[in-house]
Amino acid sequence: MAIPLRDPEPQRLAPAPAPADVGVVMAMPIEAGYLLDRLERVRRYNSRSLTVTEGELDGRIVAVIVSGVGRASARRGAEHLMAGHRPRVLVSAGFAGALDADLKRNDLVAPRAVIDGAGDAVEIDEALVESLPGIVKAGRLLLVDRVITDPGEKAALRLAHQADLIDMETFSVAAAARDQGAPFVSLRVISDDARTELPAEIGRLLNTSGTYRVGAAMRAIWSRPSSLKDFWTLHAQAMESSDRLANGLQVLIRGLA
Repeated sequence: MAIPLRDPEPQRLAPAPAPADVGVVMAMPIEAGYLLDRLERVRRYNSRSLTVTEGELDGRIVAVIVSGVGRASARRGAEHLMAGHRPRVLVSAGFAGALDADLKRNDLVAPRAVIDGAGDAVEIDEALVESLPGIVKAGRLLLVDRVITDPGEKAALRLAHQADLIDMETFSVAAAARDQGAPFVSLRVISDDARTELPAEIGRLLNTSGTYRVGAAMRAIWSRPSSLKDFWTLHAQAMESSDRLANGLQVLIRGLA
């Protein structure tokens, strides 16, 4: 007589995270630090060499991913966040350089459109932009593929593209949200104004790695010892900008219906 085999044990899978109210894509840890410090009941999800930090802020579930610098990393991070946490609103947040001379360092800016410089544009929901009190509503944010350190080049980009600010990630996140039909808004803090010339060593370091690589920094200091002061000044300003950005994101998250 055949003996019936027992059904195999069902595979036990962890339940998927609840949909997040807000998903935030940021490029660098220094941009995200102050926001992450404000989250409560924090849990972390690691997958595909990416970490999503989820927590609660002002009664909202907020999922934050630090994607890395540049358009490809931003797109990958946005898609990863949307697939796993299904945020009701996707936000691209971080530092930006000003092209408009009226924008000052530490201004909080919500662009109304993001462009890639090659003819593609993503318009941002006007209602989401207008819901942000005390924040500059700029016209256009331009995607660039490197840190722009020269004021003359910034002026040329403004003239060529009629853009108000630049960064290396927002367009990719906006395009990913558009492709999946997700509501999208961007919040950027001005880290360098249109007239500021960044030291060449700092531009090279950021364009190479998106953060401070110790070996490259040491070579820069060896070549020009005064660059050490520039590094510390930039770091202090970045921490100030990050705190300002976290304040703005908390206002944004609190105001979302």
